[in-house]
Amino acid sequence: MVEIIVTAVKELDLRKLANFMFDSRQTSVFHVANRTVDGIESALQELVADENQIVMIASSGGKIAGILRIYVGFQEMVFTDNWHPIVTPGEEEDTIATELIQTCKQYIKEQGFSRLEVLLSPLSDQYSEAHLQYKSWYESVGFHKATEETLMRVNLENLSLPDTQPSLPKGLRFESIDNVENKDIENPFFDSFESGKDRLFVDMTRAQQRVSFNYWFRRSQPFHRSTIIVMKDDEVVGFNVVRVEDDSAEIGPVGVIPKYKRQGIMKAVLHESIKRLQEDGVKIAELEADVSNEPAINLYKMFGFEQVHTQEYYAWKVE
Repeated sequence: MVEIIVTAVKELDLRKLANFMFDSRQTSVFHVANRTVDGIESALQELVADENQIVMIASSGGKIAGILRIYVGFQEMVFTDNWHPIVTPGEEEDTIATELIQTCKQYIKEQGFSRLEVLLSPLSDQYSEAHLQYKSWYESVGFHKATEETLMRVNLENLSLPDTQPSLPKGLRFESIDNVENKDIENPFFDSFESGKDRLFVDMTRAQQRVSFNYWFRRSQPFHRSTIIVMKDDEVVGFNVVRVEDDSAEIGPVGVIPKYKRQGIMKAVLHESIKRLQEDGVKIAELEADVSNEPAINLYKMFGFEQVHTQEYYAWKVE
């Protein structure tokens, strides 16, 4: 008999949980040679102060049989930890995994959320069996594949940009995001994504999309100066958001409103953004793109970005 409880991380016996996580993945593709129980416990300890970290614990015979961790810190949407649930390998693992997911679905519905999102990353030959297993777990309980993305990376230290800056169309200019309010960016943001090929965004309701917008354009965390808003007079026509941490840049979201697409705007924006990152000594830049968005991927390749791996998102919508 499997019993499942829902609790905050701070309420758990972290040593017991760390031992379970270590043992359950010792013989799996997720095993990391230098990972220790102490290291796992230390990572869990860092989550204790965050009340938005919620865990479903499955127990059998007094022992942990599986866990599923989620983050509930946003309105509307809940996100599972990557490659969760973690379950004890054996005959009952499929049953325990799906029961944990079903418990999670019921919990977020009761808490008033409208979407549960799952990330499986990275996807490669090494993870092929695990991918099929997790895919079957989630699809068997009503999840659908929302999108597949590619993570792309460029080493800025080895990148030589063309000496000539691509020009913007006449009448357009680069503007600092510090001089543009979110209320002026919001509608162009929606216009650019709704006409684009980002299947994950299109899969969301407008309320969920607005949560994503508020997160990406949050002012509580500083933007790097390579963040660029493209303006025509007082109208926002494009944007490229960049944040930097520890000499590594995360680029995105990126967009241009429909009537200004295919005019070389994003080529000019990326050139300027990368130039500023290099001037500031940033070493690595990463971004994500829907695998179906070939024009964007080809543009990124022009600037030296290479595919690192792909990843899939699965989603369940509360009805």
